Amino acid sequence: MRVSDFLLELYHDASKCTPDELRLRVLKNLQRFIPFDFGVWGGGLADGRLVTDLTVLNQSEAILGEWDSVAQEDAFCELTLNRLGTTARFDDVPDYRASLAYNEHWRGFDASHMMATIVGEPTDGYVSFVGLCADDRPVAFSDTERRLKQMLMPHLSQALRMNRELWTGRAAMEHEAIALVDGHGCVLCAQGPFDDFARQEWSGRFAQLPADMMSVLKQGKPWRGELLDVRMSPFGSNYFVHLSIHPTLSGLSRREREVAGLFASGMTNKQVARALGTSPSTVRNQLVRIYEKLGISSKAELAGLAGGK
Repeated sequence: MRVSDFLLELYHDASKCTPDELRLRVLKNLQRFIPFDFGVWGGGLADGRLVTDLTVLNQSEAILGEWDSVAQEDAFCELTLNRLGTTARFDDVPDYRASLAYNEHWRGFDASHMMATIVGEPTDGYVSFVGLCADDRPVAFSDTERRLKQMLMPHLSQALRMNRELWTGRAAMEHEAIALVDGHGCVLCAQGPFDDFARQEWSGRFAQLPADMMSVLKQGKPWRGELLDVRMSPFGSNYFVHLSIHPTLSGLSRREREVAGLFASGMTNKQVARALGTSPSTVRNQLVRIYEKLGISSKAELAGLAGGK
């Protein structure tokens, strides 16, 4: 297989396979170019070195589950995190095979050699990685193999993003937002007004679902917030999370929902105006329209609708 054929197959598979299937197929195809015994392709939060999404070829998934105990001491991980987008080898770290991380972890999984690349993803603090490992190999991965993996890595990352966006779009329904998240709630991909909905419910930039909400959703139960109804369905090793505005509030505009949520939370007209950078008179006019649309006449009724009480 030529590299050009590999890339054609990569992007073709990205349009047909599920994310887990895609990663396995790509790792198998990589073995045609680079001799390695097993591979890992996953992602997680750089802060804390937490792996939350993983596909493994020819090895136990415990390889990174058990790595947690030495993660903070792993100089190879430190090197790759400090050089995002650059492919590194065990041999790039002086005396690495005398280290605790190597002897207490990697050697136990027959990873005498590793070549890995970590790249930053659009979600804040989230990184993805591809690691190729070998045991029965007389020498380290060569510079030629390193350059090839370095060249291919942007394509691997882009193909997986395209693949996730495709499946997320297929799962989307009209009048709702949807996100693909990993087991810890890190947002891998989103479509529809997801960011808009999330900012209204939780405020600020949004890259990970709240832990208490994930706990409820993993029990197969829906979650109801001040403005949102949320449900979750498994998808391979990840999950689709569906967000929709409470039906009673769906007829309001985005700004009207913001005003309704803030006012229902107990704020005064002046406080809502200050929070939204507008005037109290504008807020009063917006509340009149909100009351008319919802067919209510009091702040208590609005709080009941907005809060789901």
